[in-house]
Amino acid sequence: MKQAFSLLELVFVLVILALIGSYAIPKFMNTRDAALITTVKRDVTTILSSIQSQYLLDGKIEDISDSIKINSSSWYFENNSIIYKTNNSNCITIYVDRASHKLKLNINETNDNICSKLKKAGIENSSIDLY
Repeated sequence: MKQAFSLLELVFVLVILALIGSYAIPKFMNTRDAALITTVKRDVTTILSSIQSQYLLDGKIEDISDSIKINSSSWYFENNSIIYKTNNSNCITIYVDRASHKLKLNINETNDNICSKLKKAGIENSSIDLY
């Protein structure tokens, strides 16, 4: 009667676990990036809607931070613009061009892997009329 597993049985179990891990870890990382991209896309839509609503109500935007309340761990306010940063460099910049009364969105897709994925997900440089 056997009391323990043989070395061969343990090696087979480790090989199977390694195969499962080699498949699961990349899938997990892609899921994490997909969730981040979805969150940033939702944030961009919220920011654009908030600024347009504020402009519609007041007819002007004095300070962009007055019309937006958003997670400050990844979005930063600078010089009347809001910036999404990855790895301490700008990925998305949204600002109000007062001269042309337009809301401008710029994405730096060469900046980071997440930025290029955001570009592929549909976030593009754009200029939106404020009215």
